[in-house]
Amino acid sequence: MSNMQNIKDDDWKETLHSEIITSLTGSFEEKRRATIQVGMYYQCSAPASLYKYYGDSLKRLDTVKDNKMWYSAPCNFNDVFDCEITVDEKAIMNDALKMIPGNIPVRPGSRAWKSVHETMKRELRSFRSTFEKLRYTMGVACLSESDTSLLMWAHYADNHRGMCVEYDLMEINNQLNFTPVPVVYSDDRVCFNTLNPDTAKNDSLSFFIRSITSKSRDWSYEREWRIIREDTACGERWNKDKNGALLDMICPSSIILGCAVTAEFENAVRKYCEDYKINLYKMEKDREQYQLNKKAVIMFDS
Repeated sequence: MSNMQNIKDDDWKETLHSEIITSLTGSFEEKRRATIQVGMYYQCSAPASLYKYYGDSLKRLDTVKDNKMWYSAPCNFNDVFDCEITVDEKAIMNDALKMIPGNIPVRPGSRAWKSVHETMKRELRSFRSTFEKLRYTMGVACLSESDTSLLMWAHYADNHRGMCVEYDLMEINNQLNFTPVPVVYSDDRVCFNTLNPDTAKNDSLSFFIRSITSKSRDWSYEREWRIIREDTACGERWNKDKNGALLDMICPSSIILGCAVTAEFENAVRKYCEDYKINLYKMEKDREQYQLNKKAVIMFDS
């Protein structure tokens, strides 16, 4: 299998996924090594650009013009499984019993078994409480690898009347120090199956990141990447009523108008692109196939 086929199959995303989590939750040396690996994947395997779809709202355009992006808490997402995990209490209990010194068999219902079981239940309650809090206090921005998805244009750009904004992946990282994480699509939900009180805080964050960047294969057409900002990074900008925050974003590389854009919205976007020398494209329906073709409208570079 060729290297290009590996990239096409997206297997590399699972490795990048793990490296990003290690860069956030590992030891100092693990973080240093993982950060280098993340940079290499960004350079070699990741797409050069990520895209954000918007409807034809002038308010949304103002957000882009101000170099801002809305980060929403997972509790607002439209996928009922988003940011949820399953808990395998039996596996956690068996793992905890192995920590008893002397490798002595532990009878179910014994004093030692009850002590371990109570500790496990207490830790799980704390874990679930922390996890639930993160669902309401963590800001997430959702982007896509694709600017030509018919479903994305229909669902997130007001039936092709809106726009798709292009951002340079490396510049997001370089200018803002934000780390976009690819979503991994799977048939299996993230399962919490081990519990160590000494690493509970990092484990909670690790499982939260995994849960928020793992989705059903039914959503794979979105080819999604997510930027995650915890509550301290959002600070006073966090809107408790809307469970989200308007945070800094880089200037767009280009803007693509939908094939059904109105003249009013097209003119507003065109003026912005002309003023700030941003490349502007417009989608056209292909005459023979069910696909969109991107046509240049205003070009400031090649």
